[in-house]
Amino acid sequence: MTDRRSGGGAAVGGIGSLGNAASGPYSALGTGAGSGIIGADILLLGAGHAHLLVLRHAQAFRRRGHRLTVVAPGPFWYSGLATGMLNGERAPAEDQVDVAALAARAGACFVRGEAVGLDPAAVRLADGRLLPFDAVSLALGSRTAPLPGAADWPDRVFPVKPIAGLWALRQALERRFATGRPVRVVVAGAGITGCELAASIAGLAARRGGVAEVTLLSGQGRPLRQLPGAAAARLLDGLGRRGIRHRPGQVTAVEATRLDTTHGPLGYDILAVATGLRPEPLVSRLGLPVGADGGLLVDGFLRSPADPRVHGAGDCIAFAGGALPRAGVFAVRQAPVLGHNLLAAAEGTTPRRFRPRRRYLWIMNLGDGTGLASYGPLRWRGRLALRCKDWLDRRFLAGLRG
Repeated sequence: MTDRRSGGGAAVGGIGSLGNAASGPYSALGTGAGSGIIGADILLLGAGHAHLLVLRHAQAFRRRGHRLTVVAPGPFWYSGLATGMLNGERAPAEDQVDVAALAARAGACFVRGEAVGLDPAAVRLADGRLLPFDAVSLALGSRTAPLPGAADWPDRVFPVKPIAGLWALRQALERRFATGRPVRVVVAGAGITGCELAASIAGLAARRGGVAEVTLLSGQGRPLRQLPGAAAARLLDGLGRRGIRHRPGQVTAVEATRLDTTHGPLGYDILAVATGLRPEPLVSRLGLPVGADGGLLVDGFLRSPADPRVHGAGDCIAFAGGALPRAGVFAVRQAPVLGHNLLAAAEGTTPRRFRPRRRYLWIMNLGDGTGLASYGPLRWRGRLALRCKDWLDRRFLAGLRG
């Protein structure tokens, strides 16, 4: 085995509180005996769900003599509380995790920055730094697919991702509500996310005493295709009773106060974009195999077929076993496998296979004190569903805040 430890390695923060070596999701890693590297540099690029959970258990890497480093531009914004923050129920600070503090508690290193390239043995950062690695993982997330002309109006057009943009959307709405004039809000995309955004905007208007004239644009297909027709119709009826209109049409061009759509022009003051997600564009520029949507192609072990040292998780991957929904629950389920396999890549031991489960619980925050929960064929709506969502979100965040 090769010993990579030296005084010139990355600094490591204080010791966290993972517990003893016989507990937690990394308990079955064995002794680490193999033909790999002692004192490996293991990099996490991006602060996605999976990386935060791996980071939380950094002591499993530290105990084995390895250095675990996370590279991120700033705090993590949690998608689970994003609509609660948008509708005024939550402060923006409640929706964020301090990644640097998490790394320090767990005994890992935090590097503030953004990756721009991947060399054979190092990651290149935007400021010119090179970070060497023996194993690396990408959890860079996704971005909302852009609309033609939208980039020209950043004070009026707000994509659903990055999540920090929803805080900017809330601020823009509150400024307009304060004028006392009605605000014409168009939500492009009438899937689960678009409908939740529309409901949250209506909820914010009610809380702030504003008037929002909200229109949902559903593109060419039926809205809420994730739900059976009857359930989708009931949800849309409920939104309609709150003054949220629905009309077909796709945005073909964005102007200052007008949207061109496939069903004619539409005036607007604020445009929220929920037309679908695509992997972070950087992924397709790294020279590694990607899927049709630009996501990092990974095998059943979450590894790139071109380089077994390179791994990925969450929204930025294209899973060779079949397309996965872009939902945080899959990244959470990938985290224990990813942590194990990063160690396996460094140490030359046996990796584990990720086996996705197709059913998962999701709960919409409808902005009026109720939620809509769904698990497989089961659905229920009411205040209890929202309380369940709140409990799950708070438990997840509490685990990351120590």
